[in-house]
Amino acid sequence: MEAPAPAPAPELTPLTTTTTRAIPRFPGGFLQGNLSEFRHQRLKLFRDLKETCGEIGTIRLGPISTHVVTSGSIAHTLLHGHANDVDGGPLVKTFTPLVGERSLVLLHGPQHRKQRKLLAPSFQREQLAHFTQTMVRYTLDAIDGWRDGQTFDVHDEMARLTMRIIGKTLFDVDYRHETNELIGAMGQALEHIEYLTSSLVRIPLSWPTPRNKRVREALRTIDTTFREMIRQRRVDHAQRKDMLSSLVRVRDEEGQPIGEDQLHDDLMTIYSGHESTALSLGWTWYLLARHPEVLARVRQEVDTVLGGRPPAFEDLPHLRYTLQVIKESLRLYPVIFMLARAPTKDLEVAGYRLPKGQMVLMPPYIIHRDEKFFPDPERFDPDRFLPEREKLLPRYAYFPFGAGPHTCIGNHFALMEKQLIVATMVQRLNVTLVDDKELAPEVLTVTLRPSHLKMRVEHRKDTATVSRVA
Repeated sequence: MEAPAPAPAPELTPLTTTTTRAIPRFPGGFLQGNLSEFRHQRLKLFRDLKETCGEIGTIRLGPISTHVVTSGSIAHTLLHGHANDVDGGPLVKTFTPLVGERSLVLLHGPQHRKQRKLLAPSFQREQLAHFTQTMVRYTLDAIDGWRDGQTFDVHDEMARLTMRIIGKTLFDVDYRHETNELIGAMGQALEHIEYLTSSLVRIPLSWPTPRNKRVREALRTIDTTFREMIRQRRVDHAQRKDMLSSLVRVRDEEGQPIGEDQLHDDLMTIYSGHESTALSLGWTWYLLARHPEVLARVRQEVDTVLGGRPPAFEDLPHLRYTLQVIKESLRLYPVIFMLARAPTKDLEVAGYRLPKGQMVLMPPYIIHRDEKFFPDPERFDPDRFLPEREKLLPRYAYFPFGAGPHTCIGNHFALMEKQLIVATMVQRLNVTLVDDKELAPEVLTVTLRPSHLKMRVEHRKDTATVSRVA
């Protein structure tokens, strides 16, 4: 999903050397290696590996050796300098049922560059401006539906909100009611991805098991729905401003539109991104509720900048501290906590030999906690992202939306959406946690869920006359 463009960073010293160094091996069991820890205590495994091995180490997942890079500079070299020499490897390929074979997530090399070039104009910040009113209006609808003193699961509510926003901005469809078949089908597909990445024995999707039948039916629903929308929009896009209409109007250098199969997979990729936005918002609310002094600063900024009216696109540059809060929450809980690549040929990086086809994992969750760049790294401190401090960070110290050519293309959309949702909710609500205990992340495939996080809301009495969206 292009990361927020950091300020210019110091030039990196080339990391490829002529002397090959042995990659330290992290200790593990005789048969399973580190498979159990990888499945059940992945974050602890990565922390322990950094403590034991340093900037890179090798774990064993059963018979499969996998390298884990905890150095931002090595990760940067692999993701940028060797971008044409790696692909997503087997882990990324498990996402095929959800995003399609032609997704930007899976494409590499010339195909990836061509497709990203076609999609990029639709994701530029200025092109997204007309979506702000939808984001704010739907957030206000959610707020109006919450009673004083009501408690709810934060992730569930943020998922409903981001689902509705992506439905309207992408398709010009309002998914306010969860009876829509597409919502259930996407949920089933997401569960299937979790199954593929967590099971030791994978039953082929072609086998006629009850689970596989449900998954195949869900994938058929997704396929049919998206193709029908594409065909409808081919003949009815002239006056529409949704993202699908914009993509239908795109032409390549030869004047040809994006093909149906390619556009189908692009839509699947964009649509599935709403889940990571919901997860990220959950972590932001968790951190704000646990740090009332930070929440008070956000509220002061919002009240001062907006003066009682709903936020608009033009307000975003002035909601600086709100954006700092979002960036710091992304440092602690990045959208993708673990990136995966596999060399397509033997590589030597930082003096280490990385064999062709052997998976390399790079966890921003660990890299973002480098004390050289983030002193007291577990502390929630939005002032780390004051402009004068952020510009001193090298590019490899912070990359919550990924890095290199595969940086998330929807990062501007996601940041704008989060900034507007947080500002609108802070303007209208007082929020507290039902349970103030420290929350351990639930590890999903490559994301972190704030599991069972309950929040209580009260409507602010001092904003009773705040205006609604015009």
